[in-house]
Amino acid sequence: MTTPISTVDLDTLRETMRRALLDLATIPDDALEGPWPWPDHGELELRNGFFITIEDLERTAADIGRLGDGRTRAEATVTPAAVAAWDVLGVLATTREEDLDADPGGGEWTIRRALAHTLASQRSYAIYTDWWRQQRFTGGTWPLPEPPDGLDAPDLDETGADGSLDEVRRRFHEFLDEAASRLADLGDAELDLAARWYGTGVTVGYRQGRWSVHMAEHTIQVEKTLVMLGRAPTEVDRLVRRVARAWGWIERSLWPVPANDAAPAIAAAVATRTAATAADLADTARRG
Repeated sequence: MTTPISTVDLDTLRETMRRALLDLATIPDDALEGPWPWPDHGELELRNGFFITIEDLERTAADIGRLGDGRTRAEATVTPAAVAAWDVLGVLATTREEDLDADPGGGEWTIRRALAHTLASQRSYAIYTDWWRQQRFTGGTWPLPEPPDGLDAPDLDETGADGSLDEVRRRFHEFLDEAASRLADLGDAELDLAARWYGTGVTVGYRQGRWSVHMAEHTIQVEKTLVMLGRAPTEVDRLVRRVARAWGWIERSLWPVPANDAAPAIAAAVATRTAATAADLADTARRG
């Protein structure tokens, strides 16, 4: 049985990586071709610092993966949501406060509205999946009843992303952790219980697997909205998003419980390196 990583430890790693992304996001595109001294190696373009960081994160994810995965089927089913959350955070690292409520026109949602829906849906997935689990319906039970009203806060779809960008960024992990905690004891047989999604007969396991793709759907929506607002991604924006995703693959090995006993220590070491490199790259860019 794997040993759960403490919330404090995981929160510390997440904060370390959020700070690293924000440091990287301060770098202007025109600094990317400037010199950057790669420690113990020599001088490269500053752009290479991003790619070396990504390589380090990807190599670490591979190292952890080779150690094996002792998680249950239920735990493993939701791990892609860790990557999806960092995809969102990669975009939000280069989003400005004023972008949140800017009207893209054409009746499209603001970024804040899209994020509120994404967060509310994540919370609802957990609450309603737990309800379906408790009903113990099997595949031969059809038609399934509608869940009762009032299981979830009805206004969260509008208010879930209230507050500053920093508060919204943290809320993605708060809601994911809440969902994982609520459903931590799902057994294999329970994943095969009958449930509904958009009126269609599915399983509890299917609903668990929806976490990541729903976040991906609305991450794309936010990216499109930024373009509508005249905020097409710069090269640095794109690089920051790739760094975030590379860390997401490591967090996938830590959440909701570590894949193996060594994962937390290995991840902590690479997060520290990444934060130091990001600060160095940002400082080098500032000094020109």
